Amino acid sequence: MRLQFYCSIVVLLLLHALAASSAATDFDFFYHVQQWPGSFCDTKKGCCFPSNVKPAADFGIHGLWPNYAACRPVTADADADAPEIRISKTKKECWPESCNATDTFSLLQVRDLLGDMDRNWGTLSCKSNDSTPFWSHEWEKHGTCSNMDQHTYFAAALQYKARFNLTRILADAGITPSDDKTYFLSSILDAVTEATGSKPSIGCNKGVAGEMQLFEVYLCVDRTGTRPVDCPGPVQGRKCSDKVQFPAF
Repeated sequence: MRLQFYCSIVVLLLLHALAASSAATDFDFFYHVQQWPGSFCDTKKGCCFPSNVKPAADFGIHGLWPNYAACRPVTADADADAPEIRISKTKKECWPESCNATDTFSLLQVRDLLGDMDRNWGTLSCKSNDSTPFWSHEWEKHGTCSNMDQHTYFAAALQYKARFNLTRILADAGITPSDDKTYFLSSILDAVTEATGSKPSIGCNKGVAGEMQLFEVYLCVDRTGTRPVDCPGPVQGRKCSDKVQFPAF
């Protein structure tokens, strides 16, 4: 009887492993996205600080997003039965999202990371000065497609930010926050590329006065969340001009 019991346990574990393997999400790389708080706040919407405490003048994590190297044509089945696939206006799948509706975010799963998350992954939205809804959104939309558990997902994003400190990388290249100076976008891209060994992408937004600002840096990372890879396509800036401001915070 004891042998039968142990055999049953082994079979159940194997079935569980096979089920987990078959449920793995198909994607090509991660976008590790960091945003500059000065540019987030210098907009008509403005910003609010987590727990009403102004964060350090440092890039903060927006998210770690599974992505496809190229958008994929949508099949009839995918369009109808796979709402977790992000579909563009041209009916293409560009990234997976919301891959497991039952795997909701839990602070208990990341309790040893919370101090680091508060410092490096805090919300700036005025919807709430509590970062928990932000983390919950990032996990449930993107993290559930990462093939990682919650702790591994958040730890990977934090470790990658610590490994490549964008504020320091830009400062080492003479690119520092200023309300007066502008910088060539190519200089920013070159500095990040040299420091990380991989091609990034840059996102910009417009300040209150209409000036173009450095807003987000997209670092591309392999499926393990540890190794830099080139972002697909040419090095470029999303909605950016040739010269941008890097506003003080």
